Amino acid sequence: MKGLAGKVAIVTGGGSGLGREDCIELAREGCTIVAVDRDKMGAAATARQVSDNGGTALAIKADVSDATSVQAMVKQVLAVHPRIDILVNNAGVVGEMKRVHEVSEAAWDEVMNVDLKGTFLCSKYVLPTMLNQGRGVIINIASVSGFLASNAAVAYTAAKHGVVGLTKQLAYDYGHDGIRAVGIAPGVIETPLTKDWTCAGGPFHQLTMEAPAGRYGRPIDVARLVCFLASDEADFMQGHTFPIDGGSIIR
Repeated sequence: MKGLAGKVAIVTGGGSGLGREDCIELAREGCTIVAVDRDKMGAAATARQVSDNGGTALAIKADVSDATSVQAMVKQVLAVHPRIDILVNNAGVVGEMKRVHEVSEAAWDEVMNVDLKGTFLCSKYVLPTMLNQGRGVIINIASVSGFLASNAAVAYTAAKHGVVGLTKQLAYDYGHDGIRAVGIAPGVIETPLTKDWTCAGGPFHQLTMEAPAGRYGRPIDVARLVCFLASDEADFMQGHTFPIDGGSIIR
C-alpha cells in the first residue's frame, strides 16, 4: 500500500494473535517491525517469522502498563532506528467475564492498566518522536465492546470505550501536527485470546453466527485494515474507530 515501504512500525502485543499478524502484514508492505510484548519469547518468534519472510524485525520485551518499561522500549527502538512512523496499540487483556458487583478490584485494574493505560502510555512516549518528525500514525485496537455493552465483561467494555475516546482526543490534539490517530473495533476474532468464545456455547457465538458474514473474524482481516489505515491511502481518516465485525452490531 502507498507510503508504507521503509516505515518503522511498533506493534504492542506483537507476540501472538492479532499483533503477530499485524507485524507480518506490515512487513509484507515494506515496514520495519518492532514486535513488543511482555512475553519476550512470543515477540522473538514473531520477529523470526518476519525475518524468515524477508522482512526486518526487532523483538522487545516491555510491559505497556508500566511507564518506565514503555520509556525504555521507546529508547531501545530509537537506538536502532532513527524514527518511529507507526504505532499500533494492540496489547490487551479481557479479564473476568462478570457483572459489576462480581468483578474483583484486581481484575478491573489489570484490564484498565493494560488496555487503556497501556494505550495512553505508549502514545505518550512515542508522540515526542512523531512531533519532531512532523508525521506519524497511531492505530488503537479497540473492540465492538467500545460501542455497546458486552456480555458481562464490564472492565473490558469500559476500557475499550476509553480507547475509543482516547483515539478521538489524540486526533483532535495532534492532527494539525501531521499525526493521524484512528481506531479499529474488531468483533470476535479467532485468536488464543478468544478461544473460549469461539465455540458453540461461547458468549458471542449466536451474535456472530447471525451476522451477515456468518463467521468469526480472522487475524488477517484486522491486519489488512491496519495496513490500510497506516498507509497514505487513508490520510483523510482521523479520529474515528472503524468496526470490523462481519456486521455483528448492525442491529
